[in-house]
Amino acid sequence: MQIIQALPLTKKMTLCCVGAGGKTSLIFALARELAAQNGSILVTTTTAMFHPDQDSQPYIKLVIGDINALCQCPPKTGQIVVAAQSHDSKTNKLKGYTPVTLAEVWKNHSFDFILIEADGSRRLPIKAPADHEPVIPGFTDMVIGCIGLDCLGRPLDGQTVHRPKIFSAITKQIPEGPIGSDHILSLVAAPRGLFKNTSKNMKKIVFFNKADTTERIHKSRAMARRILKECPGVDDCLVACLQNTKNPIC
Repeated sequence: MQIIQALPLTKKMTLCCVGAGGKTSLIFALARELAAQNGSILVTTTTAMFHPDQDSQPYIKLVIGDINALCQCPPKTGQIVVAAQSHDSKTNKLKGYTPVTLAEVWKNHSFDFILIEADGSRRLPIKAPADHEPVIPGFTDMVIGCIGLDCLGRPLDGQTVHRPKIFSAITKQIPEGPIGSDHILSLVAAPRGLFKNTSKNMKKIVFFNKADTTERIHKSRAMARRILKECPGVDDCLVACLQNTKNPIC
């Protein structure tokens, strides 16, 4: 199944991706599917993200700097536009816009969908947010919280978890202890956890990525059932393997 078949999407939506374990891959996979349906897509960030060429991500146009360029030049259907405030050539990262700045594009309704990377994770499988993150604009319609299933069974340390001390405090797991399903559920449920800084009117979707084995599929589906039962604020849970570009949803 494609991602667009699993999400409740309507035109003019703004989606934010938070968490870890495949945010950028998810954003561009979703952008690619939406563009194939003749949608006009803006991919941007409120924090930072790698230049799309880093991982050969699909896009038609890259805008660096003034957000007014996006408002004055309407995108074509089927076009993916990537935009950022600046580009750091040393790190090859794009620095994002503030929510206030992005609101100008949102008000202009130029794009069918705005996809925002609103969190950083240093490419680790799982994370807990610090006080200053995630950076989610108030006009966001849907927040997708990503978790990489390759965190399961691995120790709670800096090689697996971004901000391990905060993760430990939220999940009550000791440092170096193995990460299990209960700890992931705690992260999803906690006010300071996966969906920190979201509002009640925003749809919340848990996205389990890297379901590339039968065991991971079974474990993630079991977690999904528990989350939907025990976390009333979560609207849905998806299990996926983004390496399967044609039908990533399991």
